Amino acid sequence: MARTLPVVPTAPPAVGQKAERGRLITVASTKGGSGKSVVATNLAVVLAQRSDRPVVLVDGDLQFGDVAVMMRLTAPHTIVDAVSAMARLDAQFLQSLLVRHEPSGLLILPAPLEPSFAERVTGADMIRIVEILQSFCSFVIIDTSAQFNDVVLALIEQSDDIIMVAGMDIPNIKNTKLGLQTLRMLGVDETKLKLLLNRANSKVQLDVGEVERTLGLKADALIPSDIVVPQSVNKGTPVVLEAPRSEVTRAFERLADQFLSAGADVPMKKARGLFGRS
Repeated sequence: MARTLPVVPTAPPAVGQKAERGRLITVASTKGGSGKSVVATNLAVVLAQRSDRPVVLVDGDLQFGDVAVMMRLTAPHTIVDAVSAMARLDAQFLQSLLVRHEPSGLLILPAPLEPSFAERVTGADMIRIVEILQSFCSFVIIDTSAQFNDVVLALIEQSDDIIMVAGMDIPNIKNTKLGLQTLRMLGVDETKLKLLLNRANSKVQLDVGEVERTLGLKADALIPSDIVVPQSVNKGTPVVLEAPRSEVTRAFERLADQFLSAGADVPMKKARGLFGRS
């Protein structure tokens, strides 16, 4: 059963101590059906289980977001409520809009209930919301729509990390390559990028090495194909909770480890080129 999170004021930093800013991770894809939302929800759940401070998942697919449905949550509030109160939006008010996923402790800011409501949310609105969330969360994970609109591009520019999710089929790979080229032309910081290949062990006559050569980029994470994933989605339970000993769960835990280890130091991975290792 979902419930709204009680308002818990965040303590100010001690004198002479800098406020710790939460790490912003945007999960993106340039093709529907890549498994982007599965990646975002399961990564967020693992991070929530392992973090001392709150972790929040924002459903940034403003027209057709389904994070709340995938986690079987009833959403009394959405991003639209935050935007409607933008003039007085602060950490306390924003916390009151979040829904808590009880099994994991993950906090969620759901997408609008109607596709037409997406027009009320601008890139500047999303950045303001994210900045407030970063003031009291250790991680803010954004699940985006499968297109580079103004909101998604604003989030990408603001992010500490961008997970580009690609499925193991030709249309997915083609669109991913175009997406990577677009990010390069836009001057996106190359050190932010992580390539994730979903269903990487599928018997679809595509080899991981071949895909990496096509994209000119080494994969940072490989998520295997497993029947437990669609089963967990249909049950409304993240696979990392439904099948904690599965290879899929281990893959998500390894992905989370990359951010947890980086967060212990400076939120920056070692530099490499967008189309190859340096």
